[in-house]
Amino acid sequence: MKFVDIKKIHQGKFLTYYIASYSTKSGSIKEYELVSRNPNLTNDSFGNNGPVGVGLVTFSVDKKKILLSKEFRLATKRFVYNFPAGLIDEGESPLEAAKRELKEETGLSLVDTIAVLSPSYASQGTSDELMTIVICTCEGEIKESCYEVEEIKAKWYTKKEVQELLNKGEYMSVRTQMFLWQWVNGDLLK
Repeated sequence: MKFVDIKKIHQGKFLTYYIASYSTKSGSIKEYELVSRNPNLTNDSFGNNGPVGVGLVTFSVDKKKILLSKEFRLATKRFVYNFPAGLIDEGESPLEAAKRELKEETGLSLVDTIAVLSPSYASQGTSDELMTIVICTCEGEIKESCYEVEEIKAKWYTKKEVQELLNKGEYMSVRTQMFLWQWVNGDLLK
């Protein structure tokens, strides 16, 4: 597969819709639809982006509970369990964005950074969006999101409570579901 060209099709408020062209092994030209938070992708800049968002895998200080957000997501028309997450503001580092997003969405304060993972794709089948995952501990009193447009209910969960969510088939983002399954069932893999 060889990249040929990218064209902007539609500019939205937060996302831009593009058509990327590529040639196959046999030489035929195919088109692929994608969205980006970058409104100005060019042939040179396409594929050379940095992280635009952060996700937080957040534990209690004693590491016996994990923080989950149950958030209404319009694209799914339902509440979905997820880890706190958000966009990186201009001039912010991923860690600074993580601290800010955690405070804005949950009222909690980051205490200790366990790891900052290298950027990974949020939804590589439809978007070029890269996110940085921050694994940390936090403390404080959970509060409602400071933004009226976000309907987020944050709560601490034990492994037993997470297992109950998984058993009930609660809707979750794929990264949340994968991490939670590993957290609860890690001993099965030994």
